[in-house]
Amino acid sequence: MKNRDVGQAVSSEIEKIKRINLDTPTLKSFWDNRYNETYNDVLENNNEIGRHGIIAEYINRIIKKGDILDIGCGTGILSELLDMKLFNYLGIDLSKEALKKAIEKLPALKANFKNIRFEEFTSNNIYDVIVCNEVIYYMDIKILLQKCIKLLDKNGHLIVSVFDFKEGKKLMPVIKAKLESPFEITIHNPGVNFKWYLLAGKFKR
Repeated sequence: MKNRDVGQAVSSEIEKIKRINLDTPTLKSFWDNRYNETYNDVLENNNEIGRHGIIAEYINRIIKKGDILDIGCGTGILSELLDMKLFNYLGIDLSKEALKKAIEKLPALKANFKNIRFEEFTSNNIYDVIVCNEVIYYMDIKILLQKCIKLLDKNGHLIVSVFDFKEGKKLMPVIKAKLESPFEITIHNPGVNFKWYLLAGKFKR
């Protein structure tokens, strides 16, 4: 699939999600169907290796240990790349089908998963890092930033990646403005012409 075709596909998804956004059961059904149709293959495709690895390296080097909230965690790929002796990991996702696979393949890891949309997620826990790996265009970004204030430690970090298409790129300046001395990188897989943009840094209060 060409780069522009992926962008068009995601844009179409976003329009569908906007139409059903207030109906959580319908949205969950949408993502379960979407996962079973294509995401089962896409999420763990080798073409995706770069962005997962850089996010894990940032956490390992900068965060070192602590509590992680992975929003839209899918099949729990990030938790496989981290030392669960050092991190307490919670992955949340709307697709119970994706989480079912995560739980099946990661029984030995001390990773936790919850089937819930982020807008409805509440916690008494305070996190050292929140990860939004290719999901912010599906979310209410104002709610994300408001919840980061409540859910992140005062020195907590936010990590965001987006695919190279218009809806994703226009959100990155909003995220960048909320980070102190942000780490910024472009990840390009020339073999399939896939490109992602990644931002990470301490969240401003």
